[in-house]
Amino acid sequence: MLILATSISGSGRKEYLKEFEKFAAKHRKKVKIYYVGEMIFTQAEKAGIKITKENVLNSNPNVLHALRSAVFENISANAEKDQKENDLIIISFHSFFYWKKIFSRAFDKLSLGKIKPEMFLTFINRSEDIENELNSRAQWKSEKLSNTEILLWQNVEAEVTASWADFADKPFYVVPVKQSISTLYKLVFCPQIEPVYVSMPMTHLKNKKDFDKIKKFIKKLDLYYTVFDPRTVEVGPAPTGQGKDMTVFHQTVCRDLYWLIKQSRKTIAYFPCVANSPGVINELREAYETSKDVWLIYPEKEGSPFITYFCGKLFNSENEFFAYLKDQLKLKPLKLD
Repeated sequence: MLILATSISGSGRKEYLKEFEKFAAKHRKKVKIYYVGEMIFTQAEKAGIKITKENVLNSNPNVLHALRSAVFENISANAEKDQKENDLIIISFHSFFYWKKIFSRAFDKLSLGKIKPEMFLTFINRSEDIENELNSRAQWKSEKLSNTEILLWQNVEAEVTASWADFADKPFYVVPVKQSISTLYKLVFCPQIEPVYVSMPMTHLKNKKDFDKIKKFIKKLDLYYTVFDPRTVEVGPAPTGQGKDMTVFHQTVCRDLYWLIKQSRKTIAYFPCVANSPGVINELREAYETSKDVWLIYPEKEGSPFITYFCGKLFNSENEFFAYLKDQLKLKPLKLD
């Protein structure tokens, strides 16, 4: 299998993929990863072209285009051999850069035309974490990217990659880098395990015991499914009121409704207690009206009609829910260490 994986700078993509490579090897799967950015510097050195990490994005676009094309030519030339020698090949690079307040393409049709990915990914992270990482790098420190700019750049990265997947008629996933490494492993090597989105009240929960229940529930759920957990990329609160920047709120809605729910086959909502949650209601409705299976674990037999209407199955306890998975669906837990 060949995967094309993108992300913006400072997202933690490379660190995630290196851990994934080790994890896969532990489970006797051989993975080869092409880091296109590093390969461009190697190609430049071979060609006698001087570029530095700090100033590479100041280079003439035609020079970068030529170097990138040479890199993809090399990847393409080794494709048949790579497929025979590895269980998985990942090509890791950027679709866009945001430099000097300009979105600049980091791809070209000739390079993309040389490869035939069977899956597309975009890795994402909390904008605050990306901001901290970029500010620690000499290359990006002077750019002084705001939280809003990072969120918009990350949005562009995901949407462009999703469009490639649509044109190729292949699956696309947004993967938060704080998800378990097993998330990507199951997507690739255990396709029979369904990807699900887990929804839960967060904003109005105050009791630590309820958050602990959510954590415990998701950990157990992940034994049966490939779970996408919005907590892994949850951003801080946005300022409210007229004239305030609502980018954080808007991006949160886009991420959960139009990325994570869209890529999942089921949405499973879990309430550790009776709580008000406009977010969960909207997520249930989005999943329900886009033909997803929607299951709800709710601690009261009679909840709001606006909660119970948008679900296909209702469970009144965790025990009832997990008993259904084991006894009715005959699912067996898979523990990947």
